[in-house]
Amino acid sequence: PYSEHVADVPMRWIGPAKRIETSLRDGEPLPLVALEAPCLLRTVATETLDRAGLPWRMAFSSPSLGGIWAAVAAGLGLTIRTDIGLPASVSAMKPEIAGLPALPKMALFLHRRDAEPEPVAARLADILLEAARQALPENTRTAGLRAAA
Repeated sequence: PYSEHVADVPMRWIGPAKRIETSLRDGEPLPLVALEAPCLLRTVATETLDRAGLPWRMAFSSPSLGGIWAAVAAGLGLTIRTDIGLPASVSAMKPEIAGLPALPKMALFLHRRDAEPEPVAARLADILLEAARQALPENTRTAGLRAAA
């Protein structure tokens, strides 16, 4: 019950930083790279492609984000994430250029166990909110995040 909305962050199609030809021509399934199920972003990717009527195939699945970044950087497929924390080996793609469907935004929340957390937990929340403030684009921040910063 003690949740604070931090931001609504756009999800983005992520491909290798060094562009590799990715197309949806000839009905070829789009190769996807995702964390192992269950994964919210994996579900969003597959449901978004299904709604758009675009074929896809799971090209690579990993239990770790490092594995996802390596597979995308190697050109095994595309993934979806936010712009936060992208390594230099990958980059966000403009969906209209690649013929990909638009993706929704992801709501970020800070959840607390108690209304009045202990000092250590309160300090950790302040550190997390400050890190979010620095990582998020100005237009995604909520009033609560600006006040905490």
